[in-house]
Amino acid sequence: MDSINPSRNKLLRLFPAPLEQVALEGLYLNQELHRLGTHSQPFVYTNFIASLDGRISLEHPQKRTRIVPDNIANPRDWRLFQELAAQADALLTSGRYIRQLAQNVAQDILPVSEQPEYADLIQWRQSQGLAPQPAIVVISASLNLPIPEILFNSNRSIYVATGSKADPLRVQELKEKGIQVIVAGKGLRVQGQALIAALGQEGFTTLYAIAGPEVLKTLLTDQILNRLYLTHALRILGGESFDTLLEGERLNPAADFNLHSLYYDITNEGEPSQMFTIYEAVARKDSAPNS
Repeated sequence: MDSINPSRNKLLRLFPAPLEQVALEGLYLNQELHRLGTHSQPFVYTNFIASLDGRISLEHPQKRTRIVPDNIANPRDWRLFQELAAQADALLTSGRYIRQLAQNVAQDILPVSEQPEYADLIQWRQSQGLAPQPAIVVISASLNLPIPEILFNSNRSIYVATGSKADPLRVQELKEKGIQVIVAGKGLRVQGQALIAALGQEGFTTLYAIAGPEVLKTLLTDQILNRLYLTHALRILGGESFDTLLEGERLNPAADFNLHSLYYDITNEGEPSQMFTIYEAVARKDSAPNS
């Protein structure tokens, strides 16, 4: 153990055995998630970064919204976030993110980033026969969506998923803008099984959820999440207004996971070290397999 010293380009794999150094770049891309799903059963995964005390977002200092804390966000985690996006047919996001993007307080434009350091990911998508960018699927009950022009100019298909009781006038307004509206729920809210089935019919097989607790709860309630990628930043933040992975009522039944992989990342002095963890969802015995 003493002879292993992770560098800035290496991680220490703790699980599965054997214990060894592995490269950061390509860590998630090499999992080939785009080959794991089908049209009838898309592969669904999500990703978060959290502090040791469980904060995934804190109150923005000027705006009435919550964002990823800047003292745990970091380029190494962001690289892996981009690698996950590079493998997706579609990104599942929330109305809150779209409003943050319109207010210019979002963490970044939706991936895959077109910054030079991620050019290899764009090239990888092309080599795999994927669309230049993943489609966008915005999950919204209110349809209060000031979709910014930057998304219309991003070379992507844009969908909005909502419930059957959504405001018909707002539905029509979205359609007039060239946005495809998917009805995936019997009330106002989207239901997970209906959403995934509809997106499979649209030809999508690999779905990456990059939203917050509400969307995660939708995926967990209907047991359609296959894999959770979670970066544990080894730093305690505190704060009175924050998001955790899940909020609201208890899940019934609870969602179980098995550990898929675990990596230790020692960062620069002054930055928190972090653990990159991957969890596989465990299918309930009384339900169809979800992976």
